[in-house]
Amino acid sequence: MASLHEPTWKKAGIHEAILNSTYEIKRNSNLVLGLAEKWCSETKSFLFSWGEATITLEDLMIHGYSVMGSPIFIASDTEESKKREETLNQARLELN
Repeated sequence: MASLHEPTWKKAGIHEAILNSTYEIKRNSNLVLGLAEKWCSETKSFLFSWGEATITLEDLMIHGYSVMGSPIFIASDTEESKKREETLNQARLELN
């Protein structure tokens, strides 16, 4: 179905929304339980052998999650936001 309708979805601006709505997230119970064991409710962070880590609002935004409750699908409209987006994407790529 995607191969037939993808150009129309992109033109209408709903391509990403459709792909996201059909994406199946597979739960890895061992990973979830492993992370839960590392959680410290006192500091609201994960305590690993190499140090402490937490998920920040910036982490959510870098990965495309909204901190305001709405999905992020709009393109950057100002030079400042384009530069900020480019800097964040570069930092994300360096982590991988």
